[in-house]
Amino acid sequence: QDKLLKPVVLSLLHIPICGAMVANGSSVPSASGYSGLDVTVASHDAASSSTTSEVRRPCLRMAGTAISALALVSLVILAVASSRGLIQTKTDLGLIGSDAMQKYANADDSDESADHAVKYCGKMEEDVDFLGTTIAHLPDIKDAATCCAKCQENPQCRVWMWGKARGMPVLTDGGDNVCTLRSIDPHHRVVEKLPRRGVVSGLPFQWDRYNSLFCFVLMQPHGYEPDLMKMHYSKGWSIFQCDEFELVSNQTIKLAPGVVTSSIASDLRCEKGGEFGTALNTPIFHQVWKKIFEDGRYQFNAWTVKVDPDCAFFPDRLRVAVAFHPDTYHGLYLNNCKFGLHGPLEVFSLQAVRIWSTGYQTCNDHFTKLCSGPCLWGEDMFIDQCLQKVLKVHRTNDWNLLSEPHCDSDDWEECSNHKVAFHPFKTKEDLSECMRKADYGALPILA
Repeated sequence: QDKLLKPVVLSLLHIPICGAMVANGSSVPSASGYSGLDVTVASHDAASSSTTSEVRRPCLRMAGTAISALALVSLVILAVASSRGLIQTKTDLGLIGSDAMQKYANADDSDESADHAVKYCGKMEEDVDFLGTTIAHLPDIKDAATCCAKCQENPQCRVWMWGKARGMPVLTDGGDNVCTLRSIDPHHRVVEKLPRRGVVSGLPFQWDRYNSLFCFVLMQPHGYEPDLMKMHYSKGWSIFQCDEFELVSNQTIKLAPGVVTSSIASDLRCEKGGEFGTALNTPIFHQVWKKIFEDGRYQFNAWTVKVDPDCAFFPDRLRVAVAFHPDTYHGLYLNNCKFGLHGPLEVFSLQAVRIWSTGYQTCNDHFTKLCSGPCLWGEDMFIDQCLQKVLKVHRTNDWNLLSEPHCDSDDWEECSNHKVAFHPFKTKEDLSECMRKADYGALPILA
């Protein structure tokens, strides 16, 4: 090591000395262990600026020697460190995204959890511990993809960690094939990490993205809606393109790995009536919203979006729309129709949902008194009137959100006017055709 480092050190010492001597027109003195460098610099006549002597710069050769020696030493150091496990390769450091998900899903390509994780899991990193408050240890979880799906099924789970099999058969954080589910403070909303060998950690969803979308659907357990939602899931359409999603029903239904409905106590039936002959579904959606508030997913996302199953919805287009509507202290929601808010697509900022979560009873009391009993409204009219008239949440019109016949759209079936959503399409064939006509949500090209 001394024989290798000595010429490097001496060469490096010479570089600044050479520079100083060149500037002063002096010679570099010799020193023990190396030859002196006689540097003669060019002198310039002030009048003619002509060079009167040759320039010899052996310093350049010495600098080249130093650089070559440094490169050699660097290679040796890296080789030694790598052999001792001090340097991690890309594989060791942890792959992020679909590569990591495919690596840490079970090898079987037909495995549902693996396919689900590649499509819908958030971040996934190797040899990193995502910190949080442990809420569950799940034993015998075969891979990281399954652990991610388990975290998705639990609304309180915000980060997860899976331990590789490495001789630690204990039901604890990082144990062999143990999936650890963790919550974090919704007001903090920052993922803290520490290095930890032998584990894989991740997020269940991409809720840490800027302007993230949390989208939910109320699904009937029977009829055409489950088939539509299964198609949305398999194709990666609608709410499954959002950063986080949730399905609500009156039964616990496993649509796919990581996709289990949150159940509410309701038969999901309502009458039609009122001035507009609409579905009087306000009590049903009161239960739905209570579940959304209880599960708390909305607290980790910038926007909450309620979507109907028979809606052709394009989240990437919505991302463009909400970029023009920053949240306010009083909250913000987007009105999608000239006749008032319509239910197939409802978009609320985080602050608006916070205000709505504590203000429902105030609105219910207000309108019960105003209408001398229950107002014969659908849920969309109730929430529109509540937020705007009673809770004073800011209401912004955005006519690019929804195209449907109930809002006087003549070309809604064409699905080609670049709106964020089109409604209604109650068969898989009609919905697929709308998606095709809309170019699957491609954004318009502006010349």
